[in-house]
Amino acid sequence: MALVAMKELLQDARKRKYAVGGFNVFNFETLGAVIEVAEELKTPLVLGIPERLFKFVDVDTLSAAMSRAAQKASVPVALHLDHGHTYEGVMKAIRWGFTSVMFDGSALSFEENLKRTKEITRIAHSLGVSVEGELGYVGCYGNIQDINEENFVKPEMAHAFVEKTKVDALAVAVGTNHGVYHGSPKLNFSRLSELNSTVNVPLVMHGGSKLTKEDYYSSIQSGITKINIATDMSLAAAETVKAEVAKNQSANYIYLMSMVKNGVKDAVRRYMLSFDCISKAI
Repeated sequence: MALVAMKELLQDARKRKYAVGGFNVFNFETLGAVIEVAEELKTPLVLGIPERLFKFVDVDTLSAAMSRAAQKASVPVALHLDHGHTYEGVMKAIRWGFTSVMFDGSALSFEENLKRTKEITRIAHSLGVSVEGELGYVGCYGNIQDINEENFVKPEMAHAFVEKTKVDALAVAVGTNHGVYHGSPKLNFSRLSELNSTVNVPLVMHGGSKLTKEDYYSSIQSGITKINIATDMSLAAAETVKAEVAKNQSANYIYLMSMVKNGVKDAVRRYMLSFDCISKAI
């Protein structure tokens, strides 16, 4: 199947009550792992890379590989810039052929976030590219208890933001956390349901690693249509290397790369099986 716009995938997910996995990749091994599991399970896929990784990887080369892999895939794939923080980063992703971009202005004032997101949406839509915005604060907390009601998105603000920016999807803060959890997250499902009934676009969960299967189910029933996974893929790769080296200290790099791919595939598969997206490829 060809590349598709993220808007198309998430609207179907909202209609049929499942979540598309938004998996961030950072090299050829993780790219291959995610695509292969999506094909195995016949799931739609959002394949992403965050702007912060631009300084660590050769994104010109990796983005070309992502585009080629998506075009060859037997399932629909959207290429997505995750957590774009700058105009320049968003424009790079559009030039690379990404079908979706996220502008994360959640650390800005509401007015400035709205202003910048609206301008990026205007440009992206003129080129057929979907846009995801973010409201509230899904931070990187050292302690999950630091998350409180002040960080959560208010329905009236979400409605105004979506109406004025015309974004295709909205990432909302309802109790999740980027990075590694220290403690158990407490998701506000009633707030999520209220947001879902207030705005007319699909909702996105960031900080989706390590939740329970029940949390994923309740989130999807409450309106989540995309769940982002990044940290756990990186951890799965690192833990696989550690385990293999511990077993065989003479293991060569080619062998380790193949093991990393298998380890990441196992992690991706576990998440996809929790998202109710199996055999939902359209």
